Amino acid sequence: MKKTILFLTLASSLFLVSCGGGSSSASSGAGKLAVPSGDNIYFGSFPDFGGAEEFVSVERIQAFENLVGKKIAWATFSQNWYNGIVYPQAQIDAVRQSGATPYVRLMPRSDEIQGHAEGRYNMQNIINGEFDNALKAWADAAKNDGLPLLVDFAVEPNGDWFSWSGVFNGGGTTDGYGDPSYPDGPERYRDAYRHIIDIFNAEGVTNVTWFFHFNLASLPNVAWNQPKYYYPGDAYIDWIGFSAYGAQEVTEEWAGLEFSTQLRENYGHIVEMGSQRPLAVLEFGVTDHHPHGSKSAWLSDAFSTILSNPYVSFKAMNPWHENWENEDGTFSTIRLDSSPETLATAREWIGNERFISGLRF
Repeated sequence: MKKTILFLTLASSLFLVSCGGGSSSASSGAGKLAVPSGDNIYFGSFPDFGGAEEFVSVERIQAFENLVGKKIAWATFSQNWYNGIVYPQAQIDAVRQSGATPYVRLMPRSDEIQGHAEGRYNMQNIINGEFDNALKAWADAAKNDGLPLLVDFAVEPNGDWFSWSGVFNGGGTTDGYGDPSYPDGPERYRDAYRHIIDIFNAEGVTNVTWFFHFNLASLPNVAWNQPKYYYPGDAYIDWIGFSAYGAQEVTEEWAGLEFSTQLRENYGHIVEMGSQRPLAVLEFGVTDHHPHGSKSAWLSDAFSTILSNPYVSFKAMNPWHENWENEDGTFSTIRLDSSPETLATAREWIGNERFISGLRF
């Protein structure tokens, strides 16, 4: 998600992780996240952990669940590397105490400013092994924890906002790194992600499910910047998923950003990846009080498309729940309670019995 803000404050055996309250029922030796049974769809969320996406608490999770009327299967939060590459034990424990499974986003950045190249935590430095010791310690902590973790790395790399974007790591050039027939920016991202997973595998970690999280629409929308070039491959990744937002500010265009429209126009890029992994919507939302559109109608289109469409089959969904102030003083109101009408719409759709809270591993 591109936030221009003023202040950033498949395993052979399966078991069910209950999200009925209290601690998770998962036990030591947990494997990978399996697809839900039948036509069910996992319901996770980012339940407003603040602008830095890391202020995790049981109270915030429970407040969100009370708001929407359903337990969440997982709670998404970010582990920002400007705080160090450190296993986020306190946040993980809080999520588990709520009854949900932790979904950790590894964010290799030195600050929260968007639209610039990263100095310290750039893709080449990761590939070169500069952070191997810290990553091994993270992996060992996850292994010793023993319980299921969902993890992704450097979200939305085919956008032009985060510092790990291919735009800032070689772009579409082919003569600065690796395969001379492959775009350098995406190739560096791909290899950095592979390097991290290789470390976890070497440490014997079996309780982490790896997600590849791209933006549905590539920006810039050029050939070298499509998701297929960033994808580490099915040999590394367990689930794939994407972000799809409508207008995030009241000054942005509304038309053409309906969820169903974006999927129709871009699902071919999902197919091009050639992945056989299950598909999730890992972020979606839209601002309220826009002069040219209804948030309630946008969400209805999104939820109905997730439940049924002619292009792809979704196995999980994760609505984003956050507001922030923009540089021009306007507010992006992505939270599901941004108006009584919006909340009523969200509760009605989330109440669908196919959106489930129990995970299978």
